[in-house]
Amino acid sequence: MSDVTAGINGFGRFGLHLLRAWLDRPDAPRLAAINDDYHDLDAALRILAGDAKVSFADCAIGADGDTLVIHKRGQAPWRIAYSHGPARQAPWRGQTDWWLECSGAHPTAQQCRELLGGRTRRALLSATCDDADQTLVFGYNEATADPAAEIISYGSCTVNAFVPLAHWLHGRYGVGDASVSVIHNVAPARLATLHQPERRTCTLERMGPRLLPFLAPQRFFVDYVLIPYTGVSLIDFRFRLNAPGAEADLLDALDAACRGGELAGLYRLAARDDGPQAWQLSPESAVLLRSRARLAGDTLSLPAYFDNENSAVRYLDLLTALVRRRD
Repeated sequence: MSDVTAGINGFGRFGLHLLRAWLDRPDAPRLAAINDDYHDLDAALRILAGDAKVSFADCAIGADGDTLVIHKRGQAPWRIAYSHGPARQAPWRGQTDWWLECSGAHPTAQQCRELLGGRTRRALLSATCDDADQTLVFGYNEATADPAAEIISYGSCTVNAFVPLAHWLHGRYGVGDASVSVIHNVAPARLATLHQPERRTCTLERMGPRLLPFLAPQRFFVDYVLIPYTGVSLIDFRFRLNAPGAEADLLDALDAACRGGELAGLYRLAARDDGPQAWQLSPESAVLLRSRARLAGDTLSLPAYFDNENSAVRYLDLLTALVRRRD
């Protein structure tokens, strides 16, 4: 891979998971810079040293002026320019090939386009963006990347959890309609303000039919509940299939696809339910529970867990694939 560089704007939960994933991916483009509105470099060092979930225990971490220095065992030290303040004032703005918008503060294509310039020609959003030039989901449509696209959305954690699975099921059994139930966690800082479950709209409900031509909007529903809980989230899928066959045969085929087929690396079909925390930092987009799966007539129910924050792994997969295509 050529010496393509990227800079992250936003060092919240997603950015933290993204940095951890990056350290384990020597094939990824070079991370050159990080900017965050809220955390200065001292705060970032405290987070890296003491986060309750994401561990950097295999790294020596420090600072050299305005540079974050990370030395993972067996690797040369990483030197990452670190800045604190509004995105438009980031001193490295315009100096990286990719702008990785992970702050949530610039959710539209127009807002992201204003951050481009100089060497920086493309932005990849870590959230749904209705007016993005393209929405690309790794494992589904990344091969359709338009070289002219400047603003690209990776979808969302729920979009990545649903779309490749639905596409695979439709190709094999035909999907008539579908629904998804999500019980979604919150970041620890949100616990002080979220005192009871809240039903919210979910971007998956509009993006699912937009990305999957076979899925009509009137035949797709997402029930999304945000709860005061910081652990691994729950996501349950339901599909009405045109020709499902026998339950055991369907689940065997799904297991084979997860182990070494079209869904490898994207999903896991777990033999038993060990609870959500067993899948903390799971790299899969969703961990499907075979013991709780049911085929009732033509309706397949697939309960699952997903570490939504660690959807940063899919985001990095997508970035790496896009850089490879342009090399």
